[in-house]
Amino acid sequence: MKNIKILLVLMTLLISSQTSYAQFLKKLGQRTEEAAKEAVIRKTEQKVNRETEKAMDTILDGKKGGKKKNKSSERRGDNNDGMNENDETLDQENTNGDFGVYSNFTFIPGNKLLFYDDFAADAIGDFPANWETGGSGEVVTTSDSESKWLSISRRAGYMPTMENKLPENYTIEFDLANNGYGSGKPNSKLFFAFLTKKAYSMGSGGSLADIEILLSNNGFKVSNVENFGGEVEVKIGSRIDREMTDYLNNTVHISIAVNKKRLRMWVNEEKMVDSPNLIQANIGKYFIIEAMDVLPENGHFVGISNFKIAESTEDLRSLLLKNGKFSTTGIYFDTAAATVKKESYGILLDIANMLRDNSDITVQIVGHTDNQGAEDYNQILSENRAKAVKQILVDEFGINEDKLQFMGKGEVEAVDDNTTEKGRANNRRVEFIKI
Repeated sequence: MKNIKILLVLMTLLISSQTSYAQFLKKLGQRTEEAAKEAVIRKTEQKVNRETEKAMDTILDGKKGGKKKNKSSERRGDNNDGMNENDETLDQENTNGDFGVYSNFTFIPGNKLLFYDDFAADAIGDFPANWETGGSGEVVTTSDSESKWLSISRRAGYMPTMENKLPENYTIEFDLANNGYGSGKPNSKLFFAFLTKKAYSMGSGGSLADIEILLSNNGFKVSNVENFGGEVEVKIGSRIDREMTDYLNNTVHISIAVNKKRLRMWVNEEKMVDSPNLIQANIGKYFIIEAMDVLPENGHFVGISNFKIAESTEDLRSLLLKNGKFSTTGIYFDTAAATVKKESYGILLDIANMLRDNSDITVQIVGHTDNQGAEDYNQILSENRAKAVKQILVDEFGINEDKLQFMGKGEVEAVDDNTTEKGRANNRRVEFIKI
């Protein structure tokens, strides 16, 4: 009898354990099913994102429909962001730039060019004709760039020569190269300074605002932004401490926008500074780049190129509706190609928004060049670039293709003097005409 009781207890425990195990498996199955569903969702989202990115890359690389990007067989090498290439062979293929992370780049260059210098007219080894300094410097070339550079060194300020003071609203753009920094090398500093009065150093420029850049063993660092002086009503001092190792011993594009009291600065695509009350009183009437401890004997090199200042006047919408047209020198192209540079994203986005808001308007996009190079070459170049701008507005920004036409006018409608660098830069433009 006792054995029978033990057997019954064991059978009861077995049945109970099987039931519990079944319930456990059921719960586990539900969780597994839910997890599987979540995994499918995640995988689907990842696949959609990859496909979206792939599609965007295809559009921006200019490879849609299996087209391959052709390269021109010759390159000038004396200017790489305007319409003045001098090659006798020309890429007929319509190619678009790969904007990548520049899709968040909102910088819009001013529409009235005040100063431009790529040092093309300056002799190697000379100080450039359109600049001033209390120190020394020289125009150089480098092995990894087609551009000419103003090499800045030691402790000195460098100022573009301009007839008038800077206006209330303006933009500044330039390429900034640095090399010779790293382990065991001394640090250097750069200051982008906005002065009250003309001077070659911040100490003599009156009340001012500045952005400090540190070149150190750790990287390229945007250190801080500040203003000071007797005319400053509200003292601003802000630490940025944004350090980027990839930008050390490299070339970056600097974009600065001054709108009354507000100052913004981008390094490549990333906005580093946005100070709404930095430019006070008469600060910002002059601009200098000041070097500190840039020592060539220690292997340091810091250079600037493709320097541009432009006034920001009326917005594009107002210009188009009032005048029936507007033009911009802020759409940049690769040398000897119709590939739009990624620094152009901000102005193209602004144009696209204007076209969306005025969807009943049909616009003709017109490319213009300076007079450098053969006339027939410049005609083809201007057509290809106008076509490239149209295609980007359609593919990247979704503008109705039927609302856009394009043509090139080459060098025949100059708006400025082709004998000066600033004049040629003004003539290299893209025009939008309401039709």
